[in-house]
Amino acid sequence: MRTARHTARPSTRGAAALLAAGALTVLTALPASAHDELTGVSPEPGATLTTAPEELELTFSGQVMDIGHQVQVTDSEGRSVTDGPLETEGNRIVQPLTDPGAEDQTYQVVWRVVSSDGHPIEGTFAYEVGAGSEPSPGVTPTAEVPEPPAEDAAAQASTGDTPLWLVAVAGAAVALAVLGAVSVVSRRRRGD
Repeated sequence: MRTARHTARPSTRGAAALLAAGALTVLTALPASAHDELTGVSPEPGATLTTAPEELELTFSGQVMDIGHQVQVTDSEGRSVTDGPLETEGNRIVQPLTDPGAEDQTYQVVWRVVSSDGHPIEGTFAYEVGAGSEPSPGVTPTAEVPEPPAEDAAAQASTGDTPLWLVAVAGAAVALAVLGAVSVVSRRRRGD
């Protein structure tokens, strides 16, 4: 009879340990928090247009945070051709552009936004109108985006209505409870 009990204990302990490890893994696994990506641009990078566009449109894989968006569009001489503030529409950002007047220009675009996970993402590209034009030496546009306030980043880095830190704390608490129960059961069995 003792032999049967000794063989049951290791399998019970093993099952409990496996259950605890599984609970810990499932409950503390946080959703991947990937940065949003640029998925569409109009006009497209490297495009050659016959007339200058009235606006530049950037489309992202997710809704970017509504803080500090920057889009700079400059002509071959380094002059800005942006006209007014950015317009945000869901996962799209639209920058109105001026009519530059010159037909043959190469436009440099520098953009920077804050991803929905609170991290800045940025990029650059160029497009041409007419025959294009070589950029003037030393013309390097930049875009600076302020860091989001901590409370905004924390609010955006949540899944649904539940913040990620709360999910992690709850998962850790459940895992500790399971491990405690396994420990109590194991001690009781040793006393037999």
